[in-house]
Amino acid sequence: MYLVKNSPRALFAALIPLAIVEAVLLVFALAGGQVTDPVGVPAPDQILMMYAGRMAMNAALLFAGHTVLRQWTVSSRLAYGLMGGVMAAVSYAIAIRNHIQLAAPGDGTVMTIGLLPSIAGMIGGFLYGQFAGLSPVARAAGQASVADGRPQLVFNGPVRVRTSFAGIVIAALLPTVLATLLPYTLVPLLMHGFADKSTAHILASVIPAQTFMVMMVISVVPSSIFMLCVHHLARAMSRRNAWEYAAIGGVASFACALLLALAVPLLAVLVVPAAFCGAVMGAIYRRFAGLEPVPLPEAVIATDPNALVDADHPSRHQHGVILSN
Repeated sequence: MYLVKNSPRALFAALIPLAIVEAVLLVFALAGGQVTDPVGVPAPDQILMMYAGRMAMNAALLFAGHTVLRQWTVSSRLAYGLMGGVMAAVSYAIAIRNHIQLAAPGDGTVMTIGLLPSIAGMIGGFLYGQFAGLSPVARAAGQASVADGRPQLVFNGPVRVRTSFAGIVIAALLPTVLATLLPYTLVPLLMHGFADKSTAHILASVIPAQTFMVMMVISVVPSSIFMLCVHHLARAMSRRNAWEYAAIGGVASFACALLLALAVPLLAVLVVPAAFCGAVMGAIYRRFAGLEPVPLPEAVIATDPNALVDADHPSRHQHGVILSN
């Protein structure tokens, strides 16, 4: 049995998705405050301290959830992903309850906006379980140990890239989140300090967080299907390197975007960005998917002794033969 290690490096990596989402929500609150109450917008130092407080609370809750899972001897990445989502939702609820934010969500958007940090927390929990590594649980007295003189078994057979549902979701989610949020995040920042607040007002009020959720859901599903196809294509080509996955994803995405551009010429401007996103998706998937042994060939069940083949028959080098009564 194994436990996930205590790792500051893994905790820092797990906080990156939460830091991005918290920054996006902070920018939206700042953009809305510039329109509704420009005089009451907090000073930069106050904004920085509020952001640091939110991140410190997220880090504390994430580490507390990790400690609980260690006590329960749970080490699966699925459990860590669920734990991260729960801890991020608790942090968001505490911030709403104690007003640790620039502006309260509008009516009917509290739970919808809360989905953003929850999803980021799930990714963060998965990242912690991925980067922290495992350590064996101390064996009980009387059990065999590695130092009892017996050789430790090490697999040295053929391997292939594992089909990982979590890896597909992360690979499909990160590029689409960046492509969806970056334009609407940079513009309010660039509009800060200008007299014309019309653009910031549109981004802060007319395009709320639930719109981003719809856009992400729409883009994640086809991106997941695309990533699954890229993975099986790379597996069929016996490719396991991250750069090879990035190249295959970029070429496949470029080809798909080019076909769409031939049908709809207005989409020609998306060919190069699509190739870049496909390459990023391929590299991210390979980073989180891992390797697994190539499965053994399926055994052949023989019900008749006369059906057994000779010693030099080719099937003896390809399949197992089982004699059944």
